[in-house]
Amino acid sequence: MIDVYKKIRSVEFDKLPEPVQQVYLAPPVISIPVEQDDVAFKTHFSAKLEGNATEAYMPKLGIKSWRGSGSLGLIYQGVKISSVVALLLKNPTKAQSISAQAWLKFKLPLMLYLSPYVDFSQITEVRFLVNQKGTSRISSCLRGQSMESFQLVLPKITDFANKIALHLPDYSHILDIAYFPDGNIRLVEVNPGLTPKDLKILQVA
Repeated sequence: MIDVYKKIRSVEFDKLPEPVQQVYLAPPVISIPVEQDDVAFKTHFSAKLEGNATEAYMPKLGIKSWRGSGSLGLIYQGVKISSVVALLLKNPTKAQSISAQAWLKFKLPLMLYLSPYVDFSQITEVRFLVNQKGTSRISSCLRGQSMESFQLVLPKITDFANKIALHLPDYSHILDIAYFPDGNIRLVEVNPGLTPKDLKILQVA
C-alpha cells in the first residue's frame, strides 16, 4: 500500500503522467527549489525571480497554494517577483507546512511553482472523487455564463474526469475541473484523496 507521503508527491505537476499534464489548465512556467527556514521557507537567488512580473501568477509550494491563507496569494502583474515570493514563503499555510513534509522528511527537493493566473469569474469548477469504485461528483461552483449550459454538458465533464482517472494510480484522487462558457474543459489540479489514517499520520508528523 502506498504511503501518504508518496501519495502527496505523486500529484506534483512534474510527476503526473504526460496525458494528464497535457490537459492542465495552467501548467507552471517557473519552478525553483526552496528550503525550510525554521517554521517558514526561503529560496536562494534565482534569475527566474528577477524583475517585475509580466503577468499575474498563482504560486504553489509543492502541491498547495496560498488560497487557505484568507487570500489567493497572487503575484500581481508589475510587482517585483522576488519580493512577493520572499513574503509568501515567510507565511506558509498550515496545509503547506504539513504537505511539505512529504519532501523535507526524505530530504527531497521541495519546489515553488508559479503558474499563469486564470480569472475564474466565468468558469465553473467541478470537483470529483475518482477511485476504483468509480467517479463521483463532490461539488460544483457555478459561475457566470458557464452556468447556462452546465447541466447539459455535465456528462461530458464526468467523462473527462473518467479519462483522467485512467492515467492515475488506483487509490483515490480528487480532481478539480474547469468548464468554460465556450465548452472547453480543462483540469485545474489533482489532489490525493487522503484516508482518515493518512490524515492522522500527517497530523502526528
